Amino acid sequence: MMRKLANFITKYARPIFIVIILITIFAGMQTRNLKIEDDVTKYISEDDPDIKFYSEVVEKFGGSQANMSMISLEYEDLFTLENLERVKTITEKLEDAPFIKSVNSFLNMPKIITTDVGLEVKDLVEVFPESDVEAKELKNSLLNDNLVRGKFISEDGNVALIMVETVHDIEGKELKEGIENIVKPLKGQTLQVYYFGMPLITAEISEGSWDTMKLAIIAAVVILLVLYFCFRSFRGIFLPLIVAILASFWVLGFVASTGKSVTMMISAMPVLMISLATAYGIHFISRYYEERHSLEPVKAVNKTIRNIFTPIFMSALTTMAGFLSLTAAIVRPMTEFGFFSTMGIFFAFVLATFLLGSFFTIFPPAKIHEKFSHEANDLITKLLRLTGQSILKEKKVILIAVLIIVVISVVFGTRVKTESSIESRLGKDNKIVKTMNYFNEKFGGTDFLYVYTKSNNVKNPYVLRQIKKIGNYAKQFPALGEPSSITDFLIQLNNTMENKNIIPASEEKIDNLWFFAGDNEYITSMIGDNDKDTLLQIRTKEMTSAALEQAINQMEEFIENIPKKVNKIELSKVNEETKAEYYGYLVDEIISSLEAKNIKIKNKEKLREELIKIASTPGSEFEKDTEEFTNEILTVSSLEIEDLGIDGSDLVPILIEYIREKKSQDNLTRELMEKIELSEDDALYLQKALEDSKKIVQDREKVRFAQTETEKLIGENLKDEEKDILWYLMDEVVYIPDDNGNIEVSFQLTGIPVISDKINNSLFRGQVKSLIAAFIAVSIMLMLQFGSLVLGLFAMIPITLTIITAFGVMGLLNIDLNIGTIMVASIAIGAGIDYTIHYISRYKNELKRRSKIEAMKITLTGTGRAIVFNSITVAAGVFVLGFSDFGMMAVFGKLIGSVMLLSVVYTLTLLPILLNNIKFKEEAKKK
Repeated sequence: MMRKLANFITKYARPIFIVIILITIFAGMQTRNLKIEDDVTKYISEDDPDIKFYSEVVEKFGGSQANMSMISLEYEDLFTLENLERVKTITEKLEDAPFIKSVNSFLNMPKIITTDVGLEVKDLVEVFPESDVEAKELKNSLLNDNLVRGKFISEDGNVALIMVETVHDIEGKELKEGIENIVKPLKGQTLQVYYFGMPLITAEISEGSWDTMKLAIIAAVVILLVLYFCFRSFRGIFLPLIVAILASFWVLGFVASTGKSVTMMISAMPVLMISLATAYGIHFISRYYEERHSLEPVKAVNKTIRNIFTPIFMSALTTMAGFLSLTAAIVRPMTEFGFFSTMGIFFAFVLATFLLGSFFTIFPPAKIHEKFSHEANDLITKLLRLTGQSILKEKKVILIAVLIIVVISVVFGTRVKTESSIESRLGKDNKIVKTMNYFNEKFGGTDFLYVYTKSNNVKNPYVLRQIKKIGNYAKQFPALGEPSSITDFLIQLNNTMENKNIIPASEEKIDNLWFFAGDNEYITSMIGDNDKDTLLQIRTKEMTSAALEQAINQMEEFIENIPKKVNKIELSKVNEETKAEYYGYLVDEIISSLEAKNIKIKNKEKLREELIKIASTPGSEFEKDTEEFTNEILTVSSLEIEDLGIDGSDLVPILIEYIREKKSQDNLTRELMEKIELSEDDALYLQKALEDSKKIVQDREKVRFAQTETEKLIGENLKDEEKDILWYLMDEVVYIPDDNGNIEVSFQLTGIPVISDKINNSLFRGQVKSLIAAFIAVSIMLMLQFGSLVLGLFAMIPITLTIITAFGVMGLLNIDLNIGTIMVASIAIGAGIDYTIHYISRYKNELKRRSKIEAMKITLTGTGRAIVFNSITVAAGVFVLGFSDFGMMAVFGKLIGSVMLLSVVYTLTLLPILLNNIKFKEEAKKK
């Protein structure tokens, strides 16, 4: 079989050579159609349930992260009239841009305005300041506005955030230029301007991917220098590199012809192909030069093909198996990288065999350097002879050293942690990461985790309170930032009207509050059709990371414990005897809301009992006949008192006596008529206002008492927002869990973080499978090739120890396991095993006519030289990836290079010792 193949190549050398040139020209033409795209939403199938659900949500509410970008404008003082005008002008220009779909900034946030006739809600731009004084007043107002502070204005009040949603058909690079052309002329004296978002990240990654691909030129130059050192001949220098370059051209042409995009991972393929594919050329040329010392050109080609085809084929096959195992992951960049790299290795194998075979047939070298004889006396050969002598004399020392290294590696290997954050993948010094960290610092995140809420009416108080509770719970995770939802606006409005910073329990009150929203675009866009669904948006500091994964998992657990069906119970319709039972549900809601704000309640049952007792106590029990209590009543009634032109201090003694003596309302009316000299109608009007105010102050006292008791039991003081939760004690409505309840609600997490988390988990599960698959596949191949179960298993030992050592180094240097570094093991199994295959193949051939010691020496100085040359070439090539702008690619290159060198060390030191203890059938064939 090998003889026929060798004869075919030497006989049809010229046609083969021409066909290879034509294929290369075609591939080169195809590479012009290459496009770069690295969209996380396309990492998995469009039919995936999470992808489909996310697409449905963003189609309904907008805000697809694939089309969202952020612009930050930092000023020394944002709130001057001039700078605010600049932000306003930029916002308006962006709104008019044809590539912009929508714009959100603090200027179109709802602003609650107090007027002579009550309250009014307007867009902030409608009440834009007209002087620097008004600008400063606006600053104070916005920094106390939960809809704006930390979301559209930084906490220090000097950075404005503008969020834009772009049209679907614009490229990231074009978008960046378009936005910059609008912002730069208008921004004024900014300290800093930053742009961020998925479209802009994609543009940066595309640019970085092109730069990574260009590193193949540097890799080629480095490999040229290494090959010159190894071969010292024109053919020896350029031919292995030509094989690698053509393999890269072929595979990139293949990528382009399939219509696939170049991802961040595929951008590393040219460097990887140039580095790995030179191996086949090196082994072919090295063996050919050995044979040429004693044979004519064509015979040397024939014998080289016969002797080298099987080891090169098996090397390619095992390397292909390593890459192909990466397709076990369902993540598109990984599967495509694995598939196309497999094809690249196949192309390299074909080129090494057919191109080099035909080339040396057509253009045989006139002279061969003496260093390519195993009897040569160059530096590499001397070192390999010394290695052989050391193996014979210091076998125990070598084994002990290997054992120590493996034990240390196992210890440090256990410290390796998985981390797939953007910083882990791109590196902390990457421009994208620095920009992201700026937005994280100023606005608490760059991405959004969505809690999609569906109900028969999302304006129901129970539903709104659960949304608020989920948002509060999210705040306790470092990976999550500020939540935003319709509850922020309703709470703010309710606080303005009733001085209660909560969602009211009454549906009627919710409807009244919602009436004020009017047609504010920002608020109305947050509610779906027929009030059936809404979104809670939570800023995230990462698209994916270990911390974010933990936050998502705990968020899902928290949501799972929220009752999804409840019934509404009006306490006014419940008998006094059974009210305590319903107060229990009300108190449970208070406790769960406090816990959602990360308050640790040591004795939950005791607090529950105390709050139920307080809830059951009538408000009149908290009435006080003090001047402070009376003054608070007058403050609440100030509008009515002012309307009647009365001095409030005149009412203090009347009210104190009224409360202390528990007088009737009729008595209070008479005293107002007699002592304040009011008409009967005015006295009745004021009496009713004072009575209503007294009830409000009683409720306040009740809540203050509950606050004191709660703080005693939890051992810490409550913050303002935590105190407000105790207002639930005053609810006249209770929502109780009921499987047959008529109020239904469901919550589901979605967004890029959820998709990325799924991709991340799928990736690591897939990579474990691919590692096992690669190990099993390569082991079986080796057993079949060498015809021995024991030899096949022994052959896997060097590469297994290489991987263990590599993980030890990762643990020692705190290198995370991410989408790039996790591939190292699978690739190492496929590529690193090549050295073992070449060594054992040559060793077995030499055993047919020599002793084990002689066979080992000749194998070390013959094939061993090619192995050393190959490992240095591969390592030198892939180390070039260390210059990539992407930290993940840089670490990936360094690890692959280190692994290849480690593999050589184990192959040339440990493997000869192992083989010396195996009985080979070739030994019996010696004459």
